[in-house]
Amino acid sequence: MEFFSNFKWAVPAAFSDAVSLCCFEEGDTFYDSRTAYEKDWPIARREIEYSIQVRFPARATSHVTQEGESVFDSNWGSIVKVDLYEKLNKIKSITTTQGKLYSVLWKGDVQLLDSLRSPAKPIKLKKIMSKLDEIKPHLSNYSKGYRLFILPRDSSTTLSKKKFSKVYSSLSNHLYSEPELLSPKEAGFEKWEQFAPTIDLAVFRLTSLNENELLELVKSAVYVPSRSAKKSMFRLASHGMIL
Repeated sequence: MEFFSNFKWAVPAAFSDAVSLCCFEEGDTFYDSRTAYEKDWPIARREIEYSIQVRFPARATSHVTQEGESVFDSNWGSIVKVDLYEKLNKIKSITTTQGKLYSVLWKGDVQLLDSLRSPAKPIKLKKIMSKLDEIKPHLSNYSKGYRLFILPRDSSTTLSKKKFSKVYSSLSNHLYSEPELLSPKEAGFEKWEQFAPTIDLAVFRLTSLNENELLELVKSAVYVPSRSAKKSMFRLASHGMIL
């Protein structure tokens, strides 16, 4: 089973929609240890300290039709009702917010459910683009003498995963090695702990390409001009960075 590796709790990748939208629904159940999924239940149950089951809101009957940071932000303060368990014994029901539940899964502190303060929202993908310059010196250590394309990615969103696949396909004939995925901490960000736990940076090492050739390959993968456009509106800084 695949998990989001930067959550303190065990959050399976199957919860991608809930995580990307910050919208957990009735029946969603989370454990503070991966042993709940990786070991036989008689053994795993003895190693689980806390678990949470969502009671409200009701599960949506339609498929997710929206995604994006604006949806995440609007859901952050919305109400969610959960049951909190210790050693698989229910200890209380709590009315809290989606953002506080997200933060418990992210940071690992169950006391956040009852906190009077709203936790800070994580730094999401759009804001990372403007911060890439600060990690140029650190990322240059990964070049090994080759030109790099750095693609920030949110592994919980369909759009971001599709973009990664398109870029990978476009660059595949020129790769020195498979792209390396770095956490914000590994990438060298000073305040890495503030970044969303679904964020990573894909480092593509390229052979035999000059900067203009690389730029055109990235553009072909990610840019779809509107029919009415009289000139290209492509901006590399909206997608990543060349080193």
